[in-house]
Amino acid sequence: MKTSVKFGLIFAMVWIIINMVCFLTGISRDAFFILVLLNLFMLLSSISVGLFLTKKEKNWEKGIFPDDFKTAMQGGFVYAILISVFVFLYHWKIDNSIIDGLRADWVAAIHESIPNEEAFVEYQEKDPSWQDEDYDGYIEKQEDQVYGNISPRSIFFMHMLGLSMIAFIYSFGATVIMRRIVLRDAK
Repeated sequence: MKTSVKFGLIFAMVWIIINMVCFLTGISRDAFFILVLLNLFMLLSSISVGLFLTKKEKNWEKGIFPDDFKTAMQGGFVYAILISVFVFLYHWKIDNSIIDGLRADWVAAIHESIPNEEAFVEYQEKDPSWQDEDYDGYIEKQEDQVYGNISPRSIFFMHMLGLSMIAFIYSFGATVIMRRIVLRDAK
């Protein structure tokens, strides 16, 4: 197994274990923001350590930029895929309290922005697409959209796209730093 792929696996497993420990201790909802930041740090670590140790295995030969970038991306994409699949399974089967909380917050925001039929009539004047709709129908459609937009599947796609884009940026940065700073005196 390639070194960069191996470290993508290792760092993904470390984040998954930390996330499960937080769930088992009951602090997963409170530690949500910290876990997101830790996720980004683990992604950067998997890319950087994988690239660094791959270059070390190759006796620090300089090579070409696309090869180093590809090596960095391998660890990043393995990490992104594993974490995305885990997050989907986590929110679908293990703990859906975070998704339920997000949905409740959005529904509350809908009810706060248009609390009654008088406010809905004012809204209809601003947005003609709701002219033929009544207040209850509007609220029902908005709540259906919330439940469709915040689901384990949508969280999976957001993680996959977000982590892949961030892996691309991190891989580019790690490769530039590796070539410009670490390998500046290489053969």
